[in-house]
Amino acid sequence: MKTKLSSVINVEQSAYYENVIIVISVSLFPLFYLMQKAWVNAFVFILFAVAVIHFLRLTKFSWNLKNITLIEWAVVLSLCAGFLAILISQLFRLSIMPKPFDGPLRMFLCAPVFLLLLKKKLSFMSVFQYILPLSLVIFWSYCLLPSTASPMWVGRFGTSFVDPNTLGVNTLLLTSMCIFSIDAIHKDGLGLRCLKYAGVLAGLYLLYKSETRGAWLALPIMLLLWVNIHGKSKSKWVLIGGGVLVFIGIISLYIFDDAFHNRVISAYTELSGWLTKTNTDTSAGLRLSFWQMSWILFKQSPLYGYGDLGYQVHLSLPQIKQQFSQSAIDQFGHIGSHSEYLANMVRSGVLGLIAVLAEFLVPAIIFNYGLKSSSHEVKNTSAVGLSLVLGMMICGLSLEVLNLKYTNSFYGLMIACLCATVLWQRPARGEY
Repeated sequence: MKTKLSSVINVEQSAYYENVIIVISVSLFPLFYLMQKAWVNAFVFILFAVAVIHFLRLTKFSWNLKNITLIEWAVVLSLCAGFLAILISQLFRLSIMPKPFDGPLRMFLCAPVFLLLLKKKLSFMSVFQYILPLSLVIFWSYCLLPSTASPMWVGRFGTSFVDPNTLGVNTLLLTSMCIFSIDAIHKDGLGLRCLKYAGVLAGLYLLYKSETRGAWLALPIMLLLWVNIHGKSKSKWVLIGGGVLVFIGIISLYIFDDAFHNRVISAYTELSGWLTKTNTDTSAGLRLSFWQMSWILFKQSPLYGYGDLGYQVHLSLPQIKQQFSQSAIDQFGHIGSHSEYLANMVRSGVLGLIAVLAEFLVPAIIFNYGLKSSSHEVKNTSAVGLSLVLGMMICGLSLEVLNLKYTNSFYGLMIACLCATVLWQRPARGEY
């Protein structure tokens, strides 16, 4: 057991039971992420408790805040950004309400977890490369069970607590990371390579069955990212052949699969109907209207926003009543912005926008620098992290990707684990 621990945590083996809890937690939290609602939330609280106990038991000479570098502070602040934006905006509005903190609190708790994993010198990919494809295969099997299907989704994959849009975004993220995890530590053996290929196929099927068009559009960008990072090490003909196969696959789905064909055609007709004002209350049309209404509301209160539901009383503004149908206004009142960026701008004003940009851009910058590392593991861990963040940034344009407690928990723990793995290995903390 101690040998297995040392492959994940590389120092302070004297704290054996503490290390066991950490390794079990970082190994298992992605496994049933989309199957058990409280699964990943529980591991956030477990790891947070371990981090607090760990730092409290240390003497002031062995660890203090002065030991944290600027780049590590940036990660801490990015994990705390959503929580702080809500707190400050509520103080400005003189309206303190606990419920809006539910999701951002999970990411906030991941800040000390990041510092703990950094100090423990976590090698996350050594275990994540197994758990990631396994989680996709298990979830694929779970979604095929007749008892899992939710009747409200009308043919689209979704469960009792994971709607098709959330399922589509998260299977995109997991599938992209699975692609980038191939040969992440060293050249994969046959068994591990087959497991990862099975995970990719399972993820693509789940993504396809979710019928989430925003996630579909993000997938080609993920593949272009892979080509940009790994293309130089591959044969030109391998890349061309892969591109041709992807193109043939998409065209075949469009021609022979009615569901895929209808979703693609509907995107065009819905956008056309909204632009010409002939039919604005379609799925895509409503989303575009929500974005416009969000921008109008943001301009009315750019400094501190309205809170989670405070915007509802402002939906009678003339700029909104005269421009949008009553159906669109009513649905916006219940659904919200349908964009991670605009939702935070309406909720917390400019602080909300800064917070969501920090949550995405700080890890993205770290992972981008990590791609230049001479370490094979750091480079590939950075590629996995960059695929996660880029996927969130793209899908966040058309969906609220961090509006649920368990999605905040998952993203927060992933950033904590991946950033810790990348940052502790920089030479003398000076490579980036």
